[in-house]
Amino acid sequence: MVFRFLDLPAEIRDQIYHEVLSCDSARRPPKNDDEPASYKFNLEILRANRHIYHESKKAFQDNIFIKITTPWVESIGHISSEGRVPIITTGPQAEKFRSFHLWVWIDAPGVPQRGIEYSMIICLDDLSAFTRMWRFSNLNHRGLNPHLRLKITLQDPHVPDRKIPRALQIRLLQPFGDVKDLYSFSVHGAKVLPSVEEMLKKEQETPDPSPEQCLESAAALKDAGNKALQVGDYTTALQQYTDSFAAIHITVSGRKRYIHADGYYIHELSSGPYKGLRGDYARLILRIKLVANFTQTYLKMRDWEEARFWGKRSIVMFRTSLIGDDSDDLGGEEEKWAWIKESATMGFPARVDMGKILYRTALASRELGYQQEMRNLLRAAAVYLPHDEVVQDANRVLDDGNARK
Repeated sequence: MVFRFLDLPAEIRDQIYHEVLSCDSARRPPKNDDEPASYKFNLEILRANRHIYHESKKAFQDNIFIKITTPWVESIGHISSEGRVPIITTGPQAEKFRSFHLWVWIDAPGVPQRGIEYSMIICLDDLSAFTRMWRFSNLNHRGLNPHLRLKITLQDPHVPDRKIPRALQIRLLQPFGDVKDLYSFSVHGAKVLPSVEEMLKKEQETPDPSPEQCLESAAALKDAGNKALQVGDYTTALQQYTDSFAAIHITVSGRKRYIHADGYYIHELSSGPYKGLRGDYARLILRIKLVANFTQTYLKMRDWEEARFWGKRSIVMFRTSLIGDDSDDLGGEEEKWAWIKESATMGFPARVDMGKILYRTALASRELGYQQEMRNLLRAAAVYLPHDEVVQDANRVLDDGNARK
């Protein structure tokens, strides 16, 4: 029996078209954590025959696309790699593409241009990732946005001059509230509603929290996480710690941490719990405290793998910053840990929290059977926490066991 696709009811065919041609179905997960997702649209269905083309085209047109144009070719790579924004297409295909609801045009009036434009196409669901990346870049490089001009144009690509519904206008424009202090900014086309434009203007005029405010908010979220941890609400604790990282522009996604806006914190803090310290130094202290809390939470949850992962990564990063050794190995002979004794004399304010990370990672390593790693981490924790009786007792037990051998 021959299956005839066109014999299916029209509503079933429409459902199939949307399943095949929507941005959601075309989205492909990243190959690794350092790459953005990607898109692969199965457009072959549009070429099946004239009837199916006219039916399925509507499903493809239901997607909301954004076209971004700049005079800098390197911006495409930056948006993709630094912002991890999935890009559908670039180059000549993007230049010719007209089925977009929003055109984002960026340039710098005071900078000589070569008269060449470079475009990319993204889906609406990825627009907030683009504007967030732009916000982080402006925070990291103070004074970036005052040199940039942004013009955005709304349109219904399929029915000229038709007004875009208010809900969609908000979805298209609201993310640009993250983009502040521009040389100039203008919105054009598609009968933009004054209420939507006014909402956007207010968000753009709202200043970003200062580094002092970010750190104070992060500290409060950390403390809230500690309270949740104390009463055994581990899910809430982890979320509060994740939100604390976000408050200082560090995104936690699974096992990955993405650190943004480093340059924003390089100045002396004038208020808050870290007053008098440099912002980047205070941020580092808070990061170490949060990792110590993450490892403790995972230990309470008996999730030894996650506890070891979070602790071990920070230990390796710390060791790398001191002696350049970025290997993943925390085992080996004890003489390889001479850097611990040397670093313990540095007067590092987060030394106690780093000691907690060492000890808690040792506990996770023991549960997972990494005995040499556990011994090395316990020795290191004892150096960092000379007055912690629990840690010192654990080392005495270790010494007694070695003596009996």
